[in-house]
Amino acid sequence: MIDRVKGVRDFIGITAVLRQQALESIRKSYELFGFEPIETPSFEYLSLFTNKSGPEIESQLYSFEDKKGEKLALRPEHTISKLRVVSGNKSLVFPLRAYSIGNVWRYEDTKKGRWREFIQADIDIFGSADIKYDSEIIACIDFAIKRLGIENYKINVSNRKILTSLMESLKVEVEKIVQVLREIDKVHKVGLDEVIKRISELIGETKAEKVRDYLNGKEIPGIEGIKDVEYLISDLKKNYGIEGVYFDRSLVRGQDYYDGSIFEFEFTEGELKGVVLAGGGRYDKISMKFDSDFPISGGAIGFDVIMEVLVSNYKNKFYKTFCVLSVDDLETSRKIAASLRKEGLVTDIILEDTPLSKGLNYCNSKKIKYAIIVGKRDLKDNLVTVRDLESKREMKFKLDSLVEEIKNLI
Repeated sequence: MIDRVKGVRDFIGITAVLRQQALESIRKSYELFGFEPIETPSFEYLSLFTNKSGPEIESQLYSFEDKKGEKLALRPEHTISKLRVVSGNKSLVFPLRAYSIGNVWRYEDTKKGRWREFIQADIDIFGSADIKYDSEIIACIDFAIKRLGIENYKINVSNRKILTSLMESLKVEVEKIVQVLREIDKVHKVGLDEVIKRISELIGETKAEKVRDYLNGKEIPGIEGIKDVEYLISDLKKNYGIEGVYFDRSLVRGQDYYDGSIFEFEFTEGELKGVVLAGGGRYDKISMKFDSDFPISGGAIGFDVIMEVLVSNYKNKFYKTFCVLSVDDLETSRKIAASLRKEGLVTDIILEDTPLSKGLNYCNSKKIKYAIIVGKRDLKDNLVTVRDLESKREMKFKLDSLVEEIKNLI
């Protein structure tokens, strides 16, 4: 037996089908908000990532030399590749709405929910600094997640200007600011007291206690960014009808290039409570590394986390697919299947006359919603039986109106 490479996975059967359905649903949601695809290569010059994201990223890259000795790397995210495309194309009209959905690769320790090959589903709006575009990004991701049937989550928002402004008011050395922010981002994992203890070692107890005051909700005069957070929460409720948006003072996000609004979608139930379904924010200055100057707001759905949530919490959901079972009239069954497919309905068929119990077991194993049972006894009366495999309800439809009747079911 040949083993699979560590950190990657295979998908077959219903799992693979569900993944493709979910990807298509996300893609359609993005396009409904006016986003258009940008497709980039799976690998780039190594220097693109080390020069733009910093040399520390190299330890996470799958890098290699090609036959001519060029140093290349598999993309670890979509953002840098998209920036290369947008900054190098002077014909684009801003604000530009773009999405990228595809595999990315990072060499990291593997654990539950973290893999070395995974899918990111990104959206970005290039070319406007207006905070209303931050709302649009969040609203689009909210729409996409709800369209998948997931509702038990909250949206945490903040702004990187807040903590940066606080650090500056405390006169924290520039080289320590990133370290402090990374510690603050661990509040929900290790607790506030532990975080303050760690920060004290970096900037001293007096300054660390000021950070505690802020995280506990105390108003700090002269801090930038709080009004932006308040506007974002209000705008999402007023213009998109989105509830459950909260100001999380400890939210930082991992990437150092964020410099404005930041957000995370946090799942709130079951075994996976607390996992982040999606996240993003504003990064207006990063384009300068590409000799350009355009603001950007963006976000990404963590597709593999989304799939874990779907499988774990919604695994008994039936999907609106069909299977035609011929009891003793295969020719008619094949014609029915062809008619349903012409209408865009996903239709399976067993290409042989099948005992009913065996056919229904097949349908249940594939999570098929409706079994269309074709037998001579029904056909004598120009009828076909349709069984809802979730409710066990059976319906009899006229053969000549079967397709329209089935369309009405969904």
